[in-house]
Amino acid sequence: MKTNICTRNKCIKCCIQTSMLLSNDDVEKIKNLGYNVNDFSRAKKGWLKLKNKNGKCVFHDGKICLIYDSKPEGCKLYPLIFSKDYNSAIVDEECPYVDSFKFNANDLKKLDDLINRILIERKQRKKKQNKKFN
Repeated sequence: MKTNICTRNKCIKCCIQTSMLLSNDDVEKIKNLGYNVNDFSRAKKGWLKLKNKNGKCVFHDGKICLIYDSKPEGCKLYPLIFSKDYNSAIVDEECPYVDSFKFNANDLKKLDDLINRILIERKQRKKKQNKKFN
């Protein structure tokens, strides 16, 4: 699984122009740190995503992640990502240290569980939004 290869190499590539999806658990965990949900997430078509500020994740100050120990599950699994094109987990080839990461079946299951949870939560948000307009 992921080591501190990113911090050792001062790599923030995955934090630049992020479109990281958030689960409800991610949102609650970050809110419990004292952050306002509107300051760190944006909702679009039922998806919740991390916001960017000055071209980086809102939680990245240019040197470090301000919520590293409580970062979203998708960030923890990176560079393992879900590809809509392949409908499966892939390793993000844009990661400069991609060859330094080793993933196992447990990591794949975590990503699969996360994607399924996010899809269910999105469906629930959209259903709730539709009820407001009907």
